[in-house]
Amino acid sequence: MKKSELYGTTGSAIITGLLILLLFLIVIPGKMPEDEGIMVSFGDADVGTGVTETPVSKPVEETVPPPQTTSKSTNQEYMTQDDNSLAIAEQKKKDKEALEKQRQEELQRKKEQEALENKRKEEERIAAEKKRKEQEAIDNANAMNGLFGSGGSTGSGTTTGSSMEENPVSSGNSGGNTWMLNGDRGLNGVIEKPNYLNNVEGKITVNIRVDANGNVAGAEIGSPTTIGDLATRNAAKAAAYKTKFTTGKGIATGTITYNFKLK
Repeated sequence: MKKSELYGTTGSAIITGLLILLLFLIVIPGKMPEDEGIMVSFGDADVGTGVTETPVSKPVEETVPPPQTTSKSTNQEYMTQDDNSLAIAEQKKKDKEALEKQRQEELQRKKEQEALENKRKEEERIAAEKKRKEQEAIDNANAMNGLFGSGGSTGSGTTTGSSMEENPVSSGNSGGNTWMLNGDRGLNGVIEKPNYLNNVEGKITVNIRVDANGNVAGAEIGSPTTIGDLATRNAAKAAAYKTKFTTGKGIATGTITYNFKLK
């Protein structure tokens, strides 16, 4: 090949390469029109009428990754185990609270029973103490009976208006109550009635000592006495102190018997 032909061929190749590169840089970055192709008719009447059919693109199938069942079931298992543990702990707590409540109720009932028993014992003790004091008062009154009696008279109170040469005795009745007094002394007025505090029935004898002015200077429960109520006994003694007798010499002793009847 001649040098001139070689140069011409080389130059043409270079120019052609440059043109192709230039076209690539200019046309490729922009949007190149799509080549719709050319409809070729093979002589059929229905084909080649000039109507271009738009090609239908096939839908792209998306691949969905399978669910991770292993981790989910494991989490569910852990959650179920936690729920069971919480339920068991809650039930144990409720059982413990129920047992504690039952224990407190039993303890409260026991305290109430003990309080009732102590109250009953205290009432029995008070009643026994009251009865003992009443009996002691009766015994003391019986013991004092001889202290107020005269040396030459029995002081039974059964003598009515009789007299003795050395120790005359007077007696009488006033308002349903009777009296007896040694030393030829009489009642000045009426026997004072006791304040009837309690609803009791029976008899109370009060041994009395009357001074020269006719005032009762001493009064003690005597015999016979059938009422043990302390308030009624004290009321009888208070009434005896208010009773007045006639004046005389020295101290006169006797009794006032109060008869209590239910109203």
